[in-house]
Amino acid sequence: MRGRRWGQRGDRGVGAPRRLVIGRRLLQQVLEHCLEEKPVEACGILAGKGGRVTCAYAADNARRSTVFYEVDPEQQEEALRRIAERGEELLGIYHSHPRAPAVPSKSDIAHAVHYPDAIRLIVSLDGPTEVGAFRIADGRVEEVPLQILEGLDGEFFDLRTWRG
Repeated sequence: MRGRRWGQRGDRGVGAPRRLVIGRRLLQQVLEHCLEEKPVEACGILAGKGGRVTCAYAADNARRSTVFYEVDPEQQEEALRRIAERGEELLGIYHSHPRAPAVPSKSDIAHAVHYPDAIRLIVSLDGPTEVGAFRIADGRVEEVPLQILEGLDGEFFDLRTWRG
């Protein structure tokens, strides 16, 4: 993983999950991260196995933009290191839309060449909170079933305070 940067073209995970399963408590922590960052787009990384999210890694938006996100490069490297160390897979990338619906924007689609197997979990903070999960490949968007389970354990790591 050393020397690898988030967003390298052609960088692929183990394989695209057909659905995303996440525990309600872990999803709530992701939502809280998104609300804390509003009006800036929040972002982070989801990891686990077989489409089941076991870890979420909150990261800083290096762009500090209200309409675009870029995961802080040092924090992304730390998340990827931890994912490999734990024997997990990169399942998804989450980010918020502070003033837009929970569907991929043109910018999201254009920048989805990075990690094409990763599911994009989008949290809308525009009105009642909504969450959508999508696979974006070759400019095409496909909604992915999102299953939220009570009692499914997961760990939330806030890399915004991590310094290597």
